[in-house]
Amino acid sequence: MTPTPRQAAMILNGLPGVGPVACRRLREIFGDDLVAVLFAEKKKLFGVPGLGKTLAERISAWRDFFDLEKEERALAAHDAKFIPFFDDAFPPLLKEIPDPPVGLYLRGNADALPSRETVGLIGTRKASLYGTTQAKKISRELAAAGWNVVSGGARGIDTAAHEAALEAGGRTLCVLGCGIDLVYPPDNAELFKKIAQSSGALLSEFPFGKKADKRTFPQRNRIIAGISAGTLVVESDCSGGSIITAHFAADYGRTVFALPGRVEQPGSRGCHKLIREGATLATCAADIIDDLSGTPVQQLLALENAPAETGNRENPPQHAESEKLSAEAQKILAHLQNGDALTPDALAELTALPFPLVSATLLLLELDRLVARKTDGSYEIL
Repeated sequence: MTPTPRQAAMILNGLPGVGPVACRRLREIFGDDLVAVLFAEKKKLFGVPGLGKTLAERISAWRDFFDLEKEERALAAHDAKFIPFFDDAFPPLLKEIPDPPVGLYLRGNADALPSRETVGLIGTRKASLYGTTQAKKISRELAAAGWNVVSGGARGIDTAAHEAALEAGGRTLCVLGCGIDLVYPPDNAELFKKIAQSSGALLSEFPFGKKADKRTFPQRNRIIAGISAGTLVVESDCSGGSIITAHFAADYGRTVFALPGRVEQPGSRGCHKLIREGATLATCAADIIDDLSGTPVQQLLALENAPAETGNRENPPQHAESEKLSAEAQKILAHLQNGDALTPDALAELTALPFPLVSATLLLLELDRLVARKTDGSYEIL
């Protein structure tokens, strides 16, 4: 039976030795017709620059190296999907890097992938209390503003970022350095389950059963950088996976952010080095959103000069030092002043404002302690 285009992508993705670079070279010759690649004459495959005889023969004999039926059964058993690069659900930013994966295995919500409002949040496995606290704060703020939070599922900063995004009712994407059927590190099994069952997703470019090793993690890191509009390093020494990811992001033309820390703390050395090399210093989600999204958040930054204490529910007019607030902020506060707790969706409908603008406005109102976010994701006035 002739494979479908999706199956052809899955086959090439799963053939030993045929990585993203080889697939890019094949696409330069065959275009996006991956089915034609599988049934091409060996002579034509031998002519693909840099492919080599071994890989050309392996592609021609792909049935001997990849069990398509077994892989399809595994997809069904794990309630997973394989999303090839030509699918509308494939992350658009990831298509722009030089070596995108042929496809991604996914467990969870595929609707979260096409969003360009995505930030990588990464750091050391040996996180300090300061690093963990800041990672959770910034992740929570990003999620509350409607941005995807991406990380690698490792212990330390990655885990803090995923957990905080879930607690905020937002979307988090976890990119694994192993097959999507495996759990690494093992102690994050419950976290991965929560991510897959939430509005976020688990992602991997590796076929089922592929164990993590020293090669899979750098490949994972390039996906975190490639899928994200910007990458924040919260805490890291001068070497390691977080710095590798930051360098990938810089190579891809994406903004690299770094959180400053204590000068004597080893986990701050990498962040300070990145800042010296040109990374953007960031201390909160507003810094990141303003840099990546431009005008809408810049218009709202005037809120940072608004007074922290502006009244209470018994005297709501004191909130209306209106001349210091944007028109969008005034509209939102007007609908909250009766003491109602409203979700961003409800506020977008009531104010007729775009949802991203409502989310960004709520974030800055929350940072200025004018509103508070409840555990159910709704907001109320302070």
